[in-house]
Amino acid sequence: MQGSLPLRARGQASTSGRPGPGHGRSVQPVPGRQVALLARCKPRVGPEGQRRSALVARALSDSPTTTEFTAIVEEAATLDATPHPSPPEDLKLDDLTGGLTVADLAAQVHQLRSLLQTQQDLLYSQKAKIEQLTETLQEEIQRGRPLPTVPPPATSSMDGMPPPPRAISPFAMQAVGYGDRRLAGLYDARFHSTHNGATPKDYRVLPERIILVRHAESEGNVDNKAYSYIPDSQVPLTARGHMQAREAGQMIKQVMLSDPEARDNYRLFFYISPYKRSLQTYEGICSQFPSHHLLGVQEEVQLREQDFGNFQDHVGKQREKAERLRFGRFFYRFPNGESGADVYDRITIFEDHMIRDINAGRFADKTSLVLVTHGLALRVFLMRWFHWTVDEFLSVYNPGNAEPLVLERARFTDDTSWRHTKSLYRLTDESMRALKGCTMEMCSTDHLPRSGLKVSTRLL
Repeated sequence: MQGSLPLRARGQASTSGRPGPGHGRSVQPVPGRQVALLARCKPRVGPEGQRRSALVARALSDSPTTTEFTAIVEEAATLDATPHPSPPEDLKLDDLTGGLTVADLAAQVHQLRSLLQTQQDLLYSQKAKIEQLTETLQEEIQRGRPLPTVPPPATSSMDGMPPPPRAISPFAMQAVGYGDRRLAGLYDARFHSTHNGATPKDYRVLPERIILVRHAESEGNVDNKAYSYIPDSQVPLTARGHMQAREAGQMIKQVMLSDPEARDNYRLFFYISPYKRSLQTYEGICSQFPSHHLLGVQEEVQLREQDFGNFQDHVGKQREKAERLRFGRFFYRFPNGESGADVYDRITIFEDHMIRDINAGRFADKTSLVLVTHGLALRVFLMRWFHWTVDEFLSVYNPGNAEPLVLERARFTDDTSWRHTKSLYRLTDESMRALKGCTMEMCSTDHLPRSGLKVSTRLL
């Protein structure tokens, strides 16, 4: 047993020739008890903390005797038995909050949350821009083109004359000579009307396809209570929503690349709702395309979501939605808001303007349109486009967040001069499957008069 003790613990002389600390007395080191004591003597502030620190120092000194260590343990037990000081009886909530009311604290929390959301939105926007620039650079490198340089000034410093117009091929010049600038991919306002020339005979002036995208997942999709303290127009996307927007960009890109004739020179033009979640979805989609494939963007207030009222009372809104089921989902108008029929009216105005722009050749030359809007507005757009009845509209459900629906230009071989421009587009089969409740008959492109309508149960 003695052989297992340390050299200095057996009273042996130190290497310096002086007696060791335990020389001449019986010593029994207790390292295990020292550890236990250290666990009990946790450091604290104030006088009690100083006493505990002193006990720890004594316990860690060179080999205290059993008697000394027992005294240290008893003193530590006395400290543990000392009750903690209780807060003063006159302590009030104002002493902890600095005199601020609960409303003041709630306002500060709201301001901090808004600041955090603003910074997060800025980061997502910058990330989307970086991804877009990266896509542009990679495509330029793959094509073997030289990297872009600083463009020359718009006007000459010598005579102040504007730069020369873009080069036009001889065929295009001949088409312009015939009096139709649209055949050269140029805008011709003479056809921006309901005149008989508004329906183009040459399909090259029409966009290749029209893509409808419901915005990505927003805070309101996750928690309906968000509308009670965030204006509907300012509800942002979630982190998952930003990811969905970029994935939607990749899906649209695959659609563009599926056309071998236009995979290198396609262009996209965007119509977007002014709501924040639509703008962020647009940024996420654009981040997946090189900049030279993006023709432009136009904000359209008519593409906004149905107005359900101002700051929404969550409980009251549930009561109103239950009332809407009894009144009729399409015609029920929310207090301080809109009905589905109101949305139909403004979407009709938007479609009429868009068709006139299409017929005027604004989107010629391998251009596709992308509309970033909302669930109900998207369904109303299709209702107006394909002339659905109200019952047919009510049978169709919203597509998933950031799930593109593609209207492709049909390739007709017979005489189509009698057709309206809308009838030249049809939903792809994949898009029709994504639109639950939509049938082939509802998406026909002939626009012939219906032979009859079924008697609706909502009119009985």
